[in-house]
This record gives sequence, C-alpha cells and structure tokens, in this order.
Amino acid sequence: MICGVKIMKITEYWSTNSGLAGKSDAVTAKDTIVGANSQFTGNIMFTQTLKISGTVKGNIESNDDSDAQVTVESNGVVEGDVTAPIVILKGEVNGNVHSSAKIIIDASSLVTGNVYYDILEMHGGATVNGSLIRNMGKTAGLIEKKTENDAKSASFLQSIDKQEK
Repeated sequence: MICGVKIMKITEYWSTNSGLAGKSDAVTAKDTIVGANSQFTGNIMFTQTLKISGTVKGNIESNDDSDAQVTVESNGVVEGDVTAPIVILKGEVNGNVHSSAKIIIDASSLVTGNVYYDILEMHGGATVNGSLIRNMGKTAGLIEKKTENDAKSASFLQSIDKQEK
C-alpha cells in the first residue's frame, strides 16, 4: 500500500471489481489486448493470447507457442496477415489467415484473403472472399507456391489445348 491506496495488477482489478472472475472472457496476465478505441500500426509478434477489439494495420504472428491464440473480436479489424495455431475470427481481416491447428470463423466475420487451416469451423453467415485451403500439416508458404505453380500449369495446358483445336 502506498499512502493508503492498494496497488494491484489489472487482472486483480478486473476479477474483483467487474464481476469477470471465472468467465472465459476474463483478462489474464498472459493476454495481449488491442482495445476497442485503439489503432496499432506495425507488426505484432505475440505469445499465449492476443485479443483485438480495435484496428491493427500490420501482420500478426505468434512465435512457436503451440497454444497461442489470436481472437479478432466483432468490432476488431486487421489489415494484414494473421498467423497463429488457433485463430478465432468474429471481426474483419483484410489479408491471409494461417493456422496450424484450428480456425473458427464466426457468422459476423469478414475475411478478404485466403484461409489456410488444419481444422475449420465456419458458422453460417460468415464471409470469406478468398480460398479455403487445407494445410494437412504442411507449411502455408509451400502451399501458396504449389497453388501458384498449379495455376501456371493449368493455364499452360489450356493454351496448348486452344492451339491444337
């Protein structure tokens, strides 16, 4: 205590004063949060849990934590790529989304870009303007190159077919 005022961590404050104790949305000491009235410009590298309620202009990536989870809340916007083992989308992403474990795309979400996943849970009403590509344990970068090469091969074969006719 300093001058009769108890100093506490924000997680202690939330759990004791706002009734959030025990709820799944509760803030923990391991959470990184971009608040609803915030805009962050630049890339974010995180561990554990990242919750975005504001705007992020840059790429989001978790380092090699297999339990890392990023959640884009319903009023959250990301203008860049999102890469994490677990991705929960309720808001808007303008970029590719990469997951090595699971992606949940809520009915309220809008994704403008490709979605790379191992397990996909997509709710009715969700919008994805891009491709849904299953990783099957592969690295997303390799899948992108394979997709580009397949597209080039297909157009090459189509041009040969047109020449023969």
